[in-house]
Amino acid sequence: MTPEAGFLCLAEELQFHILTFLSCRDILRCTSVCKALRQMYMSSSELQYIVELGGQGLLPVSNTDDHTPAERLQLLKDRSHAWFKVDIRSSKTISIPVELYYAGKIIADGHLYLWNQVEHVAMIIPIPPKPSQHTIERDWLPRTLCSPPHTAYLDIFMDPVQNLIVITHAIGGGPEVAWLPEVALYVDLEALDGGGVHPQAAGPRLFLRGLPGYEDHIIQTQSVRLKDSGRYIALSRSVVVCDTAGTSFESMWQLQIWDWQYSTTSNSVLACTLHDEFPNTIDFCFLGNNRLLVATEDLKIYSFEDISQKPQLLACFAMPVASPNIECLLSMDDIAHSPQIQTMNTPDPKHRLLCLTTCGVDVDLSPRQIYIISTRIFFDLDGMATVKPIPWEHWGPSNARIFQHSYQCKVHVSGNRVLLAFTVGTPVLHIMDFSPLAVTNRRGLGRVVNEPSMIGITDPIGLSSETFTMTTSLPYVEVVLDKKFGFNDELENIWIDKDRIYLVTRGWTEERGVADSSASFSRLEVIDV
Repeated sequence: MTPEAGFLCLAEELQFHILTFLSCRDILRCTSVCKALRQMYMSSSELQYIVELGGQGLLPVSNTDDHTPAERLQLLKDRSHAWFKVDIRSSKTISIPVELYYAGKIIADGHLYLWNQVEHVAMIIPIPPKPSQHTIERDWLPRTLCSPPHTAYLDIFMDPVQNLIVITHAIGGGPEVAWLPEVALYVDLEALDGGGVHPQAAGPRLFLRGLPGYEDHIIQTQSVRLKDSGRYIALSRSVVVCDTAGTSFESMWQLQIWDWQYSTTSNSVLACTLHDEFPNTIDFCFLGNNRLLVATEDLKIYSFEDISQKPQLLACFAMPVASPNIECLLSMDDIAHSPQIQTMNTPDPKHRLLCLTTCGVDVDLSPRQIYIISTRIFFDLDGMATVKPIPWEHWGPSNARIFQHSYQCKVHVSGNRVLLAFTVGTPVLHIMDFSPLAVTNRRGLGRVVNEPSMIGITDPIGLSSETFTMTTSLPYVEVVLDKKFGFNDELENIWIDKDRIYLVTRGWTEERGVADSSASFSRLEVIDV
């Protein structure tokens, strides 16, 4: 009799080798239907490590340490569990210089970056370093970021991993730049740690393409936003276009992507017309793997593998309601690391969280909607049509969770975790873990949310009084932090990365129960996890 050929007839070492090439989901499927494979899985730290990585939305980084698979597995589980028992008392505080109290602020790669576009000043402050962290400390004097006269700074972007600072500024015909047509819009590339042209840049300045069909029109840039992803830099801008007679005005949006180490020019450009009354209806973010998301009334996914061509539309996902104000956040800081920092894993771009914040026409008084969306839906595009938007009901409810608050709130995402703060009255901090293994790694801590949630949204644009009811069900585990804020503390911003929480607060001190507005402060609080 001829023996049956099959997977289980292979040598055990070969079975194991084949399983290591599978995803965590496929490994679990195999081991759930075969007792022999289940026994192999339970006795293998390496297979369990693969499953743990996938369940936390991570990818392995090879040749970074001397740990055994069992040690890496335990470290990964312990790190995940630590987020469910954060010790608020382990925080450190950094004072922010008074001239930068109201400056723009970002946290990236262990540094606090500050810039004041009005005073043309910027500063880099190292946060108390982690082991092997390369630190940068720099202070730009007023008016030294760029030398041209009559310059209006529109945006500044700093990428510590690539030692890069990108400065976007417009030069007009006189001191009152904001009221005059711009002569030019510049995008300058410099080294973050020492000034001068970045040594890896294709040139000192990126060149912006004009708007096709509007070569003879007057263009004034209203707002600019810069973002990057490794070798790519993207600039989006809202502009007002008018004819030379000043009789016709039109609001437009333009986005351009450069491979900044390869060329200072690019044909990778998107453009569209904006509603005159709602100029903030578009935002964008890089998804990773040469994919771009543009958020409007729909979520459009583009591929930009060839920057000599216009980005290619891959799919369009309909949002449940259109919003006059939308902000898109998908942190890329935890994917890229400085070469000096060794790490055993990195977030998987296909399995992380996108955060969309929307509100009505009145930014200060309109309720906020926070959409937390799993990015996996944007990579599983087989068979999806690109022309017709995919209805929200077909993709949204099971891949998202929507939170709503009557007033302003703060939110940041990193990998599969969300840090959310409701800031009316005494701020309350929430950590939410959306990874598939969060329920296992919490070890009894936190609150498991599996049941669907429902919210009602009134038309944000105000064209109708109809209320839209939306149900979402992406599961998560939530922890509410026991963080106490002072009576005079205002929570300005929050960030989260793979092992820290960052809070920027500002306020004033009191003398004998009386507030002293002259004794104001701004500080960064760093909480290690």
